[in-house]
Amino acid sequence: MTDLSVLIDTREITITPLFRYESIEDINASERAGHLVKKMRQVVEVRFAGSKNYSPVFPVDAMWKRENGKEITFAERWADQYRAFLDGSNQEAAGTPLEMLKNYGISDANLSLCRALRIYSIEALFHLESDALKSLGMAGNALKEMARSYMAARDRGNANVDEVERLKAELAALKASMIVPAKEASPAQIDAAIEASDTEFQAMDDDALKDWIAGKTGAGRPRGNPSHETLVSMARELSNA
Repeated sequence: MTDLSVLIDTREITITPLFRYESIEDINASERAGHLVKKMRQVVEVRFAGSKNYSPVFPVDAMWKRENGKEITFAERWADQYRAFLDGSNQEAAGTPLEMLKNYGISDANLSLCRALRIYSIEALFHLESDALKSLGMAGNALKEMARSYMAARDRGNANVDEVERLKAELAALKASMIVPAKEASPAQIDAAIEASDTEFQAMDDDALKDWIAGKTGAGRPRGNPSHETLVSMARELSNA
């Protein structure tokens, strides 16, 4: 099977830059004019997958690191994205669109949750760990398993030529979903997205919950006649395990 993904460096796949203009006070000009004077500067907003509140902003010409005695700026760190910004093009996140997980069970609520939490690709979801993964709430482990299953299937290379061409076309159509949104979700919007994702268990009927629990544990369906709330509680605990 032809590799359907663009080769990317996954060491930074959970970090997404967004270059933009920011209005700041020109202190010297303000002092000379005797009133507030502002100027525009180019900055990069650095978004971390799974982070609710941390998105630091740096001037594009600020030093990211020093290597072999040479200063490397944030513009140089993400040169392709910076060029897209200068050209006025859309800035796209690296990786494979999350919509490719539709066949693995990802819901619209979970897609919204991932984007609210700055998770823009399957690879970023796959590499989430610790607190970043926990930020997804009850859906976290299930979503990571979807990403793992997708990556494993892709690596096995078990699709035929027709399937490869179909998937290539699907990926091309989904690239628009990889555009990094200019405005991030607010804390309240993130909490609402988490709640919407969690309520999917509430919407499932008892038989669907029992099947889900059986599939998760491998120990068969729950015995007896547990209430709907008990089944929801069991599903939540398994999802968080």
